[in-house]
Formats: sequence, C-alpha cells, structure tokens
Amino acid sequence: MTLFSFQLAGETFSLDGVHLLRLGLAIVLAGLIGLEREFRDKPAGFRTIILIGVGACVFSIISQIGGGPTADKTRLAAQVVTGIGFLGAGAIIRGRDGIFGLTTAATIWAAAAVGVAVGFGQYMLGMSATAGILLVLLLLDSVEKGIGRVRDIQTYHFSAAKTPDVVARMRAMFKDERLRTVKDRWFEDSGEVVFVVIAKGPKASHDRLRTRMLAMDQFTLRKS
Repeated sequence: MTLFSFQLAGETFSLDGVHLLRLGLAIVLAGLIGLEREFRDKPAGFRTIILIGVGACVFSIISQIGGGPTADKTRLAAQVVTGIGFLGAGAIIRGRDGIFGLTTAATIWAAAAVGVAVGFGQYMLGMSATAGILLVLLLLDSVEKGIGRVRDIQTYHFSAAKTPDVVARMRAMFKDERLRTVKDRWFEDSGEVVFVVIAKGPKASHDRLRTRMLAMDQFTLRKS
C-alpha cells in the first residue's frame, strides 16, 4: 500500500503504508517494555529500548525489500541478533557482590526480537511476545523477591575467644537457626579466632542470628 511516491534523479521513491504501520507498532511495543525499565531506573530505559525495537524492525524491513528474488530475506535480520548480543554484553557488570545487568541485557535481546517479528509482519507474535515480556518483568518480580527471601545469602564476620570447641559451637549456632553455611573460614588473631562465614537461608533466620550474636558474649560481630 503506497501512500505517495516521487522521482528524484531518475529514481522513484515511495512511502509504503505497511512499513509505517510496522514502524509505529514497533515503537508502541518497544515503548511499553521501555517504560517498565524506565520506572525501575535501569540503564536501558524508555528511549533506548524504543531505538532497539525500531532498529530491529527497520533492518527486518530492509532485508525483505532489498536484493533480488533469490536473496536470503533472513540474512540481514539474523545479523541483528549478533549486534544486539554486543549491546547486551555492555549492560552486564561484574562486581564484588556478583553479576548485575543480566535482566537488562535479556530485555534488550527480547525487545529486538519483538522488533524483528513486527518487521516481518508477524504482528500477533510481536504483541504476544511483548505481553509475555511485561508479565515476566512485572508480575514475576515479586515471585523472585520471595525466592530471594527464602534463599538469602549473607556474609558474617565475627570473632570469639579461642577454645577447643569454638568451631563446633559456631557451626551449631548456624544450624540452630536453619542456615546452611556455603563457605566458612577462620584464622587466629591476638588470641581470638576470627570467622568469615557465608550462609544461605530465610531472611528471618539471618535476622534472628544477628540479634542472637549481638546479645551473647561468646561471639562478637565485626565490620566487614
């Protein structure tokens, strides 16, 4: 469906309404995903996600209108996946406390997939994918936080007077509060035994243990 066309230097240029429809839908769908990221103050926010979706859509359209009848229509669009991979990798940050930005990188990749789907005229697929992405980002966030509270990992740095059974008492204390020690190490320092323990378990158990340690004389919490 050609809206209008004109000639310039012997070449005919036309504006296709179908392409405009696809670009408009890509902007709307990517914008919905970008809004969620923007509200959460993520690095890839509203404008970034829209540009990713529109760019993927444009490359998909170009891959269909360019080349001859025997040209591979998916080759150019397939390169979008590679390019988005580099962009997503830049959003991932490795820090002392773990790896951050994986969800943002995955969202960038998914937004590009929505743009490709719309660019190839798969409107229902693009809208369904957008709904699925928003479902994961919005509704499953509370589920993930709930799992995190059950499997909360915390690091303890504390000391105790050196006695033959100090290590056994330390381990029994964590076991009493239903906390599993992922890693524990200790060393002697000025007649004391200093512990560094990484434990996993419910957040309520961590809170009880810290309260218990603050109230007792056997173990002394230290600043990490």
